Amino acid sequence: MNKEELLELLNSLNLPKTEYYILSSGSMLFYGLRDVAQDLDLCVSNELFKQLKEKYNLNESDKNDYGFYHISEKIEIVPNSKENFKMDYKDGYPVESLSNILAFKEKRNAAKDQKDIENIKKYLKNNAN
Repeated sequence: MNKEELLELLNSLNLPKTEYYILSSGSMLFYGLRDVAQDLDLCVSNELFKQLKEKYNLNESDKNDYGFYHISEKIEIVPNSKENFKMDYKDGYPVESLSNILAFKEKRNAAKDQKDIENIKKYLKNNAN
């Protein structure tokens, strides 16, 4: 999905912007470093997770190997304490910080991540304060 489609999906959830942030490829859409994302991954506060868990009747079988819960075919969430949020705001939306995405992708060092690593480094270099 492109950024417009991602925003439509995100806005349909009607979540408070202080209780989540957009992860990985979704975040990279906001920085213009990706044209599409396969799905919408969100980090949500533990408080919001409790509400979503009840609303979507989530249980351990809905969780993947990385700790993400599938709430729909295109949406996955992972709970975290708000004190551990590593986010920025882009276009008025909370998004995962590029430095955090870069650290994850460098650690994983998968072939599919190499272009993202290069693009993130270039973006950070060109946009250093």
